[in-house]
Amino acid sequence: MTKKPFFSIIIPVYNRQDTIKRAISSCLNQTFSDFEIIIVNDKSTDESEVAIQSFSDSRIKYICNKVNSERCFSRNVGINEAKADFICFLDSDDYFLENHLSFFHEKIQEMNVKSALLFTNSFVENEQNEKTKKIVPNIGDYDSISYLLQYTPNPARVCISKNILNVLKFDERLPGLEDLDLWLRIAAKHRIIQFMEYTNVYYVHSESYSSGDPLRFEKELSYHEVMKNQPELINKLPKKGINRLSSMCHFHIAQKCIYTKKRTKFYNHAFKSFYLYPKGYNGRTNKILFVNALYFIPVIGVLCKSVVAFIKKQ
Repeated sequence: MTKKPFFSIIIPVYNRQDTIKRAISSCLNQTFSDFEIIIVNDKSTDESEVAIQSFSDSRIKYICNKVNSERCFSRNVGINEAKADFICFLDSDDYFLENHLSFFHEKIQEMNVKSALLFTNSFVENEQNEKTKKIVPNIGDYDSISYLLQYTPNPARVCISKNILNVLKFDERLPGLEDLDLWLRIAAKHRIIQFMEYTNVYYVHSESYSSGDPLRFEKELSYHEVMKNQPELINKLPKKGINRLSSMCHFHIAQKCIYTKKRTKFYNHAFKSFYLYPKGYNGRTNKILFVNALYFIPVIGVLCKSVVAFIKKQ
């Protein structure tokens, strides 16, 4: 009988021919080698499959969806195929540092972890290959649900006991917020363990979900209602935390209205952003909303812009 690996690494892929090799290589270059890699190709239309099949390591299992079904579906396919007791996730444009698995293995053994969600920290890398540390506070200063609402770990940071994921899966109705939703549902029932070490890299680029979906914030607003009605989360999501997320969505939609010159829609979303979270979701948005609201007022807006332009010339 084939020995069960310690970790299963699940990588969903859709049209990532330029980054998938780096993601796979970062797994194969781990200092801890007892793992399997489950790659789920979500019916890519580029050369992702060619890139994946250029690797011949026996630890790689390759699956291709019959139709494009979003990354929630692909991750769930990977979970169902996973043999290990601990599952790590890696998006196809991110990558692990070589100590990622060894660090988790050491801590799991040291703490005798049986059922938990564990997470580390990420470096953030841009398209110029510049890395910065993503600074986050310690979860010990918060209850776990409030913390996750504000400082959601990206999937590459997370390691989860398989026994949890046998029961709780990614909700395929929520592409884009499926990770937050699952982490919250896990936190409602299980232990959450944070480590401050940096063991992976989150790659931010123009085609990533965080910056590439023009309807991201409209979609997320509708998802918040679904999350509030999840059986594990009913009456457990703090109003302040979910209002902050909704305020963020309304702020970004309002900003988009400036460029599309939709004045009424701008004021509607600007008001909702302020009303839901008067401090501003990141502490800076109210000033931005106020200035933009002035600029959008006929005559007054033109005058304000002229005054600002004059001051800048001085």
